[in-house]
Amino acid sequence: MSKKSNIPRRKRFRKEARLKSAKTWIQTYTGKSIITGYAKWYGVDKFCAIKELRLLGIIIPESLEHQFKTSIQAEIEQKKKRKESKELVKEPIYGIDFDEYCSVIMGFTSGGASYGISHDEVFSEDIEFEDFEEDENLF
Repeated sequence: MSKKSNIPRRKRFRKEARLKSAKTWIQTYTGKSIITGYAKWYGVDKFCAIKELRLLGIIIPESLEHQFKTSIQAEIEQKKKRKESKELVKEPIYGIDFDEYCSVIMGFTSGGASYGISHDEVFSEDIEFEDFEEDENLF
């Protein structure tokens, strides 16, 4: 016996089946952006959605397609920057870890975020350093 897939059938459609199904879907669609709605409903990217909606007779301006293209490129660049910043965790100096947020990393949360003393806390003037007298009992 084969296992039943948990993925909705409409997201497993090939192009021909999507185009057939989309004819009735378009008539019932009530959302704001038909491109985004089509992409989410059928599990395709927005460029595929634009092409298929044009095949179905929906008029989509070139400016809107260009807007989607620039927004997707911006998302890709942001993801690259985030990935690079995670990889740029600097080498520990004298056994102390630090990154762009924390001057001294004390540890990491279960989600992977670092916690410790921030750069602002280190360089703030609110911290007063007291002169400690040498305690003979410590040594």
